[in-house]
Amino acid sequence: MPPRSDLKRQRILTAARDVCAESGYEAARMDEIAHRAGVSKGTLYNFFAGKEALLIATVLSTYQDYIVLLPGVENDTLDPRDRLAALAESLATGFEAIAQHLLLTHQAWSVVLNSPAARQELLGTLRSIYSGYTETLQSILAAGIERGVLRPDIDISVVATNWLAIYDGLLYRAGFEEDEPDPAYTAAGVRTSLGWLIQQLLVTDTARADEKIDIDKESVRT
Repeated sequence: MPPRSDLKRQRILTAARDVCAESGYEAARMDEIAHRAGVSKGTLYNFFAGKEALLIATVLSTYQDYIVLLPGVENDTLDPRDRLAALAESLATGFEAIAQHLLLTHQAWSVVLNSPAARQELLGTLRSIYSGYTETLQSILAAGIERGVLRPDIDISVVATNWLAIYDGLLYRAGFEEDEPDPAYTAAGVRTSLGWLIQQLLVTDTARADEKIDIDKESVRT
């Protein structure tokens, strides 16, 4: 079980996320956040120096809480195709929760615009999250090529960039959908789009047959 201080901090972040979603960052009051979290205002300030620091922590916790890699992603004994599917599912699972709080993320960028230290904290942590994800994705792609289940001609770096660009594009577009979300910009849309990309990476039966023919020809020549 996490320490009580960690649980209390999480309650504050959840309360801040809810209050800001309802009222917007500018109108959100620290008193209301403390009340929702079930802590005193003094306790709230023990964790966060001010409203700006709380906003940044809230935005970052949204990504950290909802992009949680499923166990199969890091299990290198599994077929790389299954690991890619688990990676796509990890993003799909947290997609709608992150999309729901996307407006708060946009507000954070405007708040930190004139604060180099706050901007660096926000950028640095998000960059770290994405870098770790990219490294995991690239390692799975490399394993897939090595095992002969992914096409040997793919550029791992380009594929990883496009994988994340698809996710980010869908997430950005989801911010436009409030009343009746377009299915393309939902968790189902993430599964469909990333599933399509995975299909483009697979070694097809035709490719395997061509490879066998090439090997047979080489055997004849030798």
